Amino acid sequence: MNLISFNKLTILAVITFVIMSVLFFYGDVGFSYNDPLILWHLRFPKIIVAFFAGGMLASAGLLLQVFFHNPLAGPDLLGINAGASLGVALAIMGSAFFPAEFLVLTIPVMAFLGAMAIFILLMFLVRKNISKISLIILGLLISSFTASTVSVLVNFSTSLQVKNFLSWSMGTFKDVTLENLPIFVGLSMLSLVGLFFIPKKLNQFMIGENYAKSMGMNVKSFKLSLIIICSLLVSVVTAYCGPVVFIGVIAPHLARALMKKSDVRILLPTVFFFGSFLALSSELILVLVPVNFLSTNSLLGLIGAPIIALYLIRDQRRLQ
Repeated sequence: MNLISFNKLTILAVITFVIMSVLFFYGDVGFSYNDPLILWHLRFPKIIVAFFAGGMLASAGLLLQVFFHNPLAGPDLLGINAGASLGVALAIMGSAFFPAEFLVLTIPVMAFLGAMAIFILLMFLVRKNISKISLIILGLLISSFTASTVSVLVNFSTSLQVKNFLSWSMGTFKDVTLENLPIFVGLSMLSLVGLFFIPKKLNQFMIGENYAKSMGMNVKSFKLSLIIICSLLVSVVTAYCGPVVFIGVIAPHLARALMKKSDVRILLPTVFFFGSFLALSSELILVLVPVNFLSTNSLLGLIGAPIIALYLIRDQRRLQ
């Protein structure tokens, strides 16, 4: 990483940490500065969760875009979020079959299995390079199928189970308590460990599978490791925060625009901080504009949908 890229990354990281500080000391609830309940039990967990969740979704988005060689690939647009959501739905609505004390770990495990199942399904369906639009349509079909499956599960669930699932499905960084925060952070760190071992191979894979093979890479093994890492990243966030949208698609584009490089060794830390920046910024906007009808997902959707639409329009004009 050269000095210019390092300085850009440092500035982005500083801005992200400034937003974290503002969120810690400012909110829509009045308090005295020595009030530990609001500071440590409400705001601190939300800030840490938003930091990790945004970065993990952004990192997963970058890996997916490299894996499918498609700049519009992302956990939500490809249906991987939906697969994790189906796993969570099975865990919540089938909670009677799981011991209550194990439910806190059952949900992440089921989310991981659901995300990995959809990822593997996508890998088998996308044998050849398909258009960006076709890949998104495929993701929408998968999301529609999982949503229909959840609707069927609702009919066999109690009102309390349905209420818990609907509350989770809104997508928020506020539901992780201080007691559960160490579990979330531990699972997040475990998911992020794999990112430290793949940048060089990911650069080779990005050039092409034949080139990667010529460099001695076991492509099948590498693809499997990417599937596991992406599934872990998405499932941990989805299990604890709900199906958070658009961060995984937008952040990689912002990172490339800032760094003007395609080297994954530079993009991975940049995209992580951009994801954290987007997640924390959405929380800051919700604090500054306290409206009850606007959720984290609603705000991210209002920001993300126009950006994706503009990208598609620009890409279509370039092809004409």
